[in-house]
Amino acid sequence: MLFEIGERWEEIVDSLYTDVIITDQHGVIVYANDSTEYWFNMKKEEIIGKSVFELEKKKVFYPSIARLVLESGQKQTTVQQTRKDKKLLVTGNIIYDNQQNIEYIVCYSQDITEIEKLKTYIKRVENELESVRKELQYYQELQKEDSRLIAKSPKMQQVLSIMDRVADTDATVLLTGESGVGKSLLAEQLHKKSHRKGDFVAINCSSIPESLIESELFGYKPGAFTGASQKGKIGLVEKAHNGTLFLDEIGELPVNVQAKLLMLIQEKTFYRIGDSQPREVNFRLVAATNVNLEERIKEGGFREDLYFRLSVIHIPIPPLRERQEDLLNLIMSLSEKFNKQYNREKEWTREAINSLLLYHWPGNVRELSNIIERLVLTVEESVITPEHLPDNIQTINIANPIQDIGHKSLQEIIEKTEIQILQEAREKYGSTTRMAKFLKVSQPTIVRKLKKYGL
Repeated sequence: MLFEIGERWEEIVDSLYTDVIITDQHGVIVYANDSTEYWFNMKKEEIIGKSVFELEKKKVFYPSIARLVLESGQKQTTVQQTRKDKKLLVTGNIIYDNQQNIEYIVCYSQDITEIEKLKTYIKRVENELESVRKELQYYQELQKEDSRLIAKSPKMQQVLSIMDRVADTDATVLLTGESGVGKSLLAEQLHKKSHRKGDFVAINCSSIPESLIESELFGYKPGAFTGASQKGKIGLVEKAHNGTLFLDEIGELPVNVQAKLLMLIQEKTFYRIGDSQPREVNFRLVAATNVNLEERIKEGGFREDLYFRLSVIHIPIPPLRERQEDLLNLIMSLSEKFNKQYNREKEWTREAINSLLLYHWPGNVRELSNIIERLVLTVEESVITPEHLPDNIQTINIANPIQDIGHKSLQEIIEKTEIQILQEAREKYGSTTRMAKFLKVSQPTIVRKLKKYGL
């Protein structure tokens, strides 16, 4: 029986699905089974007699496992590519002669093309899941903060980075920026991130009459002046002990009060009105303004020495028009906030969203928040369309970016147009692969741009 099998070994090997190739000690092929034709697109008669070095050079298969065995003198296993774009897990084993010299090398393989494709698919799915995980984490973190504190744009990321670095210090911070950019919100966040256990005490210097602001800040003794309470009053400075004192619109602070504020910052002492005894206080000062304090100094309306004391850490807050990457997330986050607050389920059409994205928002986040809150409350339909938007936003021609000239820079206009194209392409084609195909760019480019704009 064994003799019969030995006589028919070639017939048996030819019946195998996998290819089997035998070379001599010089790498010349002396045997190839029938399956070789399928894997390498050559008849076995064409392969027999050829050198594996020659076939490797022609990319019939590469790397050559027989060459690796000859070079190492040991059994080898590797992944081999074929001219038919197949991937084979190929092994080369040695048959020795009586003197223990290499006589033949037997090479056999297993098709792993589908396994490799599956590995690539799994890797892609893992990457997509990781991207989704990071996105979910991002929105979970947003829910912990105020919905207006969104910072995917580089400028706002830089603002929050500086805040993180100085939050746990006692350094005085000056926040500057247009009205509505969120200076008060950032001041409160700065306090929350600090080590201070006291209160966050805020005062708007422009909302209190000049005659009352000193008593509001520093307080007064009983009967200190006509009309004063007989119990006296604790000022906001004292209330901020071990906490944070936030002076909003500090550019409107009267000059006579500026001098007392300067002493307060320098000495951490102050006098209640009508009191001769100084009081010590420990607080962190954060100031904010939407005016140019350097111009106020030139006009004589603001003390230069106070300015230098306030601007130890100066953090300019960018306007919303310079935070294009944040705008869509702000719209969605504020919509979710007001839907939840007022028990509504309002949604937006793509055209309405595009109109909001193209508007230049002179009132910044405050204006955006007010408009979204008003629409959530007043629109009767479940879906908000462009017709529901204020006239000044409706009139923007979203198909014509020229409309934005004079309000935005070229880069901002280009970015808004790019966002609109990406949104429409995703709605039409769905996957990033199809988007890339129809926009004639690479798929990684699409992924990068979607990530850049938070889409």
